[in-house]
Amino acid sequence: MSAPRSSRGPQEASRPAREAPQRSGQEARPRRESEAKLSSLESRILAFEAKWWRASGAKTQAIADELELTPERYYQHLARLIDHPEAAAEQPAVVRRLRAARDQRRAAR
Repeated sequence: MSAPRSSRGPQEASRPAREAPQRSGQEARPRRESEAKLSSLESRILAFEAKWWRASGAKTQAIADELELTPERYYQHLARLIDHPEAAAEQPAVVRRLRAARDQRRAAR
């Protein structure tokens, strides 16, 4: 009986390697579902953008201080975020305002 088990041993040892792609495929589904929800950084960016800034310099400094992002990275995140359905559900007024500003810039070109 030990002989069949020893012959199955290498098969079982190789089985996790074969199962690894399946597991990663299974993990991809929850990742897709979690992508539908906003990350904490994305929520913080939306809340930050909801504030009104009187001077762009103050906003630039606050981006670095509060979010620990460069202004470039902040605006890259924000540009992707305004097309996210969950962002529109969380901060509808902010997303509408940002989309309208983007549309005006595009129309001006």
